[in-house]
Amino acid sequence: MYWLGPAVDGGLGPGVDYDVTRDPHLVGELTYEFDDWTGDDITETAGYWLVSDRLAQALSASPLTGWELAPVRVTTSDVFDQLHPDGLGMPTWHRLVPTGTPGDDITLVGRVYLCVSDRALQLLRHFTIEHAAVRPVSEIPTR
Repeated sequence: MYWLGPAVDGGLGPGVDYDVTRDPHLVGELTYEFDDWTGDDITETAGYWLVSDRLAQALSASPLTGWELAPVRVTTSDVFDQLHPDGLGMPTWHRLVPTGTPGDDITLVGRVYLCVSDRALQLLRHFTIEHAAVRPVSEIPTR
């Protein structure tokens, strides 16, 4: 298993009902506000992951286990709009929700560490994940 740390291209957007003192932290739909975009097919913030439409389609066509897709509302910040006044041609995004348990291809460790199997990593490497850190699960920090 590998720990996948995608680039953080933004953060929680306006109107998100998020509170770390409750479980679940997020109530309702996720809004992700981009400050920039590295061009990768996966991005994250605060323990939530987004995948591009083309990666979502590949995941859906694969036999990989331990995940589901959910809707996400995407916005751009003033910083993004200043950096890219003509837009950037970003893809449609989907929320990747890890649901796996040990033995699945996609799981969470410690609530915020996205972990993927060898075969999940093989699929991901067919997409742009240039800015994502890929490390062995053994390198996840202990609390």
